[in-house]
Amino acid sequence: MSHLSVARLILALLVLAGVLAPAAQAQYQVPADNPFVSTPGARGEIYVYGMRNPYRWSFDRQTGDMWIGDVGGSASGSDQEEITYLGAGRIRGANLGWNCFSGTAVEAGCTPTNYFPPVHTYPSGPDVVIGGYVVRDPDLPAFAGRYLFGRFNTGVYRLEANGTATGLGVSAPTLSGFGEDGTGHLYATTLSGPVYRLTQSGSALALTSIGNFNQPVAVAAAPGDTERLFIVERTGVIKVRTGGQVSDFLDITSLVKNGGEQGLLAVAVAPDYATSGRVFAYYTDNGNDLQLDEFRRTADGPDRADPTTRRPLLTIQHDAAMNHNGGQLLFGPDGLLYLSTGDGGTQGDPEGDAQSLASLLGKVLRLDVGVPPAAVDTVAPQLRTRVKSRQRVLRLRGAVVYARCSEACSIVAGGRLKVGTREYRLRRVGKAVDGVHRARVKVLLTTKTRRALKKALKRHRQPVVTVNLRARDATGNRSPLASKTVRVTR
Repeated sequence: MSHLSVARLILALLVLAGVLAPAAQAQYQVPADNPFVSTPGARGEIYVYGMRNPYRWSFDRQTGDMWIGDVGGSASGSDQEEITYLGAGRIRGANLGWNCFSGTAVEAGCTPTNYFPPVHTYPSGPDVVIGGYVVRDPDLPAFAGRYLFGRFNTGVYRLEANGTATGLGVSAPTLSGFGEDGTGHLYATTLSGPVYRLTQSGSALALTSIGNFNQPVAVAAAPGDTERLFIVERTGVIKVRTGGQVSDFLDITSLVKNGGEQGLLAVAVAPDYATSGRVFAYYTDNGNDLQLDEFRRTADGPDRADPTTRRPLLTIQHDAAMNHNGGQLLFGPDGLLYLSTGDGGTQGDPEGDAQSLASLLGKVLRLDVGVPPAAVDTVAPQLRTRVKSRQRVLRLRGAVVYARCSEACSIVAGGRLKVGTREYRLRRVGKAVDGVHRARVKVLLTTKTRRALKKALKRHRQPVVTVNLRARDATGNRSPLASKTVRVTR
């Protein structure tokens, strides 16, 4: 067998096994003690799974326990917001149950393994759950050791030992997140503008504004840093507050798609920030995908980052929906980087991404980003596609596109069926391409989509399928999204 044939075979096996990471291993490493590293077909980055939209969660800085706020939703209509507690020794490989459960509500035909039920639930609605923190703030003695969390419209709550929650009488409309500074002081952000320090008045909780910002969603700081607090604005700007003065730290608005649940979601400051100057940004990009990047501060001071130092670390395809992005990004007690992703956005997660160990959606991921920057290829692959404009999609059980890449790459394809004003998602597929030969890519119908198409054809409707393709090379460079339209014939 020739060297080229061997290379093709290895690439194909990697893609089929689901271990070809969207970013090169030079960008991050999968920790060897992650729970699914040795599981065939599983993504090694996964640390916790089975979540719908874990927008905000935290570590207890004293014990290392994890508290997860998962925004609720259910295909059966029994929607629940939920808080789940995972002791430090039980986080690894934990399954929070979605889409087998929505909170405590059982979904039909699904039995999760290693399931951890929530400690608190309440009915879903506009007042969505905002995961919080266990109080280790020395200025909040009346709440020491208690878990505080929020609801988007009605403010801050305390979780009681019996699983109920008590409102603390402080209003923070459009509450978007909680965070700690370098010494454990607690803060709350609101999309309406104010960022608050949590303070105590007698034995009651109070909110003290530290300033108004443009759609703030998170705060961050390096461990032990008593001077700087980074404020994350959803539009794509990171501010830094030093000694009461606020200045711009980093502006990546050109990279960020902002609106609805999208935007710059979170920032994490490296534990070694004093020497490395590294910060990590997690956001939705202009193609609706989830993106994790590293940036570095300028050489002439600690209060400004250089946008040109951007180093893409991980891209997670999410272009089929604009919601359920997850959004938290934190360094854990072990010095590794954790981030959360939503289930992909479809009502009820019919694709089963949250429970699938082959998908990075609906998860908390654990990465080692201590790898020093390497000289890597930054040139995106070129993707060329051909498609028959009319296809018998029902008979084929999918739509077929022929694609060729300018180099060895992996192609991910998905799409939607449109019947009148209704749209139905097609199943995503991956394909290894050697850079020489044209590949046949078939985006498959789901059971639900097949039924809808069959009914439409019987009624002599004119359904249309849109297929979206994107190529990634071995270093994580992505081609522009290619879209092709197919008219469905009988």
